[in-house]
Amino acid sequence: MSGPMSPSRRRRLRMGAVLLATVLFTLLALRLTMLSSTSGSSSGSSSGGTTLTGGTAHDVVTLTIASPKTGTTSVEVRLTPREATGATRTTGSAPVVTVSAVLPTTGHALPDYTAVPTASNRYRVSALPLMMTGRWEFLVDIDGQGRDDHLVFPLTLTR
Repeated sequence: MSGPMSPSRRRRLRMGAVLLATVLFTLLALRLTMLSSTSGSSSGSSSGGTTLTGGTAHDVVTLTIASPKTGTTSVEVRLTPREATGATRTTGSAPVVTVSAVLPTTGHALPDYTAVPTASNRYRVSALPLMMTGRWEFLVDIDGQGRDDHLVFPLTLTR
């Protein structure tokens, strides 16, 4: 058995533990910052909004959330036809696009909001209320012109 530890050795061990804890905390903070800025397939726009992209057999679907934070925000859905798949648009009325959002970890869910056509293949919901931070799932349904497509776009709101 060894004798009691000298005060200088205890001091070095404490300083080493503090240094190790500081390095680990810094690495964790950097990792969390990187995750929150790159989660999902999103990209920020110059206006501060967030753009998420997905797709179906018929379209590339782009969802733009004007203000990705708690509160009320507008949402735009853009449908870009996939020409290479041979999918052709049926003439007639435009598809009905609805948007809703769910926060699965808390059970919060918004009703379906019917998006209003604003331009060719663009639709808008002007006021989508996001009541708290967390990992939201934005649900986009496209119905009509011979299709019934459902997409889920995940986005974490941190403020």
